[in-house]
Amino acid sequence: MKVGVIRNKHAEDFRKIYLLFIRLTSNVLKLFPFAMVMCSVVWFYFCPEHILSDIVNDWHDADTLEKIRIVRLYLKTSFILTVVGVVISYLSSDKFMPVKRRK
Repeated sequence: MKVGVIRNKHAEDFRKIYLLFIRLTSNVLKLFPFAMVMCSVVWFYFCPEHILSDIVNDWHDADTLEKIRIVRLYLKTSFILTVVGVVISYLSSDKFMPVKRRK
């Protein structure tokens, strides 16, 4: 009898974790296109001018494989920043740590 209760409890915990993972992944995928735009805007706004000129010169001098590597690095960076943003947003929300309300 107790084994069945324990298994159901673990299954319920696993289901909650799985649903949370799906919800966070959904939020990441919804925000990823926005993050791609915002990462480039913030980068070009705060980046020093000599670094931007070096990137542009390297882009013009690069062959196809190096250009693909630069684009993949940009996509990985924006994806990681999106995941970090969603996780921080979740950790600071009431879903993760509900606030006790006074009555």
